[in-house]
Amino acid sequence: MMMVMFCSTALAWADQPTATTQPAAAPPSKWQYTLFDPTPSDQLRGMDTDRPNVTNTPHTIDAGHLQIETGVIDYTLYQNHTPGTNLRSDDFVFGEFNFRLGVLNNLEVNAVVNAYEMDRTRDHLAGVTTYASGYSDTSVGAKLNLWGNEGGDAVWTSALAIQPQFKLPTAQDGLGNGHFEFIVLFPFLVNLPQGFHLGVQPAVSYERNSTDSGYVTGLQNSISVDRVMLGNLDVYLEYASDVTTEQHVKAAQTIDVGGIYQLTNNIALDSGVNFGLNDQTPNLEVLAGISVRF
Repeated sequence: MMMVMFCSTALAWADQPTATTQPAAAPPSKWQYTLFDPTPSDQLRGMDTDRPNVTNTPHTIDAGHLQIETGVIDYTLYQNHTPGTNLRSDDFVFGEFNFRLGVLNNLEVNAVVNAYEMDRTRDHLAGVTTYASGYSDTSVGAKLNLWGNEGGDAVWTSALAIQPQFKLPTAQDGLGNGHFEFIVLFPFLVNLPQGFHLGVQPAVSYERNSTDSGYVTGLQNSISVDRVMLGNLDVYLEYASDVTTEQHVKAAQTIDVGGIYQLTNNIALDSGVNFGLNDQTPNLEVLAGISVRF
């Protein structure tokens, strides 16, 4: 009888839930927070940035908070040595600021401004060098998260957003085409096993053609794989392409590598290198920056 009672008690105890079998607690609801009633600091999502890679995050800035993503330097080299052409262009951008402001729990607005751009183009065949410098174009837009803002790092958790951006022709002569342009991006993210993340970003744009004589449709796409390693360093590998409906114009294509180092919960450093894959694309782009959340 004592043996039966012992076995029954043991089985009953084994059926009790343990700390390791309890389901994860659902994240607290934050839909009541707005720009004027900010999300408490202890409920903020992990910091995500829209730089330095092409593929943006589908996660938005928490309501009532501001994130400033700064490109400290962005250098682009383009060389064209096709028959009858021998050009080299060196372009520097110092201080590209992306101001991202959380308005609602799943909505942010943003503005991208370039403090100073300097471009030098050398035509070796003609022996002519041209210079342009000053303020560049400005972009304004918004990002609406459709799902997955609070997904965390659980495997196969996904997130999707829609992100329209309007380019305002504020650039000084020689640095822009002087026309409005428009693009809609659809950043998507899914968490893979072993700590990897897969990001995909299709986009469609209404942009000027290569001769600046009219508008064409552009189709952009990027795919990025990243993983956090060496503590707080998030390393990524990315492929990006830009196809236009303009005839006889090749698609621009790059392979991008880089990393984001999370210095604190609200400060991140980043650096990246983009390699052009054909003569339609800049040969090399090197960029570095810092992002701060308030």
